[in-house]
Amino acid sequence: MKKPSPVPWLSRLALYLLLVTLLGGCDLFAGSEQQSILETQLEINVQQTLRAEEAEQLSRSAEETLQAQQATLTARVKEGTQAPPAVDFAAQTANAQQATQAAEQTSRAVEAAVTPQPPQADFQTWMQSAKIVVYEDITNDTTEYRYVEKTLQGMGLTFKWDGSAKGWFKNDLLGGAPGGGPWDLVILAVEVRGEVSGEYFDYVNEALNRGSSVIIEAWHLDEISRGTVSTILTNCGVGVSDYIPRTGTTFDVVVWPLAGASSHPLLTEPNSGLSFTKARDKWIPSGDLGDLLHLTGSGDAQLLMGTDATETSRNGVLAVCMGGQLVLQTFSSHSFPYDVMQPLWENMITFALKTRFSR
Repeated sequence: MKKPSPVPWLSRLALYLLLVTLLGGCDLFAGSEQQSILETQLEINVQQTLRAEEAEQLSRSAEETLQAQQATLTARVKEGTQAPPAVDFAAQTANAQQATQAAEQTSRAVEAAVTPQPPQADFQTWMQSAKIVVYEDITNDTTEYRYVEKTLQGMGLTFKWDGSAKGWFKNDLLGGAPGGGPWDLVILAVEVRGEVSGEYFDYVNEALNRGSSVIIEAWHLDEISRGTVSTILTNCGVGVSDYIPRTGTTFDVVVWPLAGASSHPLLTEPNSGLSFTKARDKWIPSGDLGDLLHLTGSGDAQLLMGTDATETSRNGVLAVCMGGQLVLQTFSSHSFPYDVMQPLWENMITFALKTRFSR
């Protein structure tokens, strides 16, 4: 049942003031003492009434606040008990399929990472299209085989043969292979002592920096080792300690595969059992017969052949270094017959191209 609305406290205050005013003229009905008692009693009654009104207003305010809170709580409960939104089963199915496909792709990627993969191309096939440039200056002597050219032809490889044309060779090194890329193999076979020096080794060093494999046959390094070739020697990790002396017999140029290197791929693939005791007297009247190398420790050089089969760090005449990128031969190929040197040249070319292929 709804309670009657109380009289506003302002109305009660007005009534109080009216009564006080009326009492001011009550001398006709009672004495001053009686009047004072009545006024006091009336004031007490009015104050009690006002306090009761204030208390009732506070109660109503608290009740209204509580009702508002209950309404909010009820609304939240209703929201929580509402039926869930409709499920898009088609979208969920598509998402699940995408997740499954992503998981399968990840699985295939992991499997590919741990499973050895076949090479992008077979080495023998790639070798047939390798870009090779050759400087070989044994051109004026028509009685001699050009060992490098003949070996490459026997291997069925295509190459650019510059012969002894240093200008062509320079342009080829600076210009790069056909198409502008680096050469796969650069061969510098200096048979005529002193014909190539200085700037040409700078060009060869640039080819190395571009990733080309390089084979150098140079048996005059003792004369130029302090020049521009020194950068290559330092990076390789070898120094020139002496030269092969000439005593007047063919035995002067006999060299040996070193015991610690006899199984190295350069001495075994594709030809093994190499021997260099069958020398010839092609250069004997001409001075020293080559240079002797020693390891300096500045690079990763390994000596493969030398004048003393028991040595591994000095008296070397064939070295490999820079991760197999550079092969350095410091005796003249024409100190030996073609049938002796052809297997070694084939091995050096194969090894150098394999190094390039694997990079």
